[in-house]
Amino acid sequence: MNAFAILAVNAHLQDLLDEAATRRMVSAKKSGIQVRIASAASKAKVVLQSPADYSRSIIPNLQDYPYRG
Repeated sequence: MNAFAILAVNAHLQDLLDEAATRRMVSAKKSGIQVRIASAASKAKVVLQSPADYSRSIIPNLQDYPYRG
């Protein structure tokens, strides 16, 4: 490869890296702490409003539990 081709490819790669960095900065501004807090609050609300025998609960059912007494 000649020197001009190497320079052209490096310039193009640098442009792509700069564009990717700009996109990351823009997307990072969209998902802030307020969005994460709102998401966690809505999930907690769903868990608290669901019945105790809800099948997607993280607490295991006590059916056939060996130490139930």
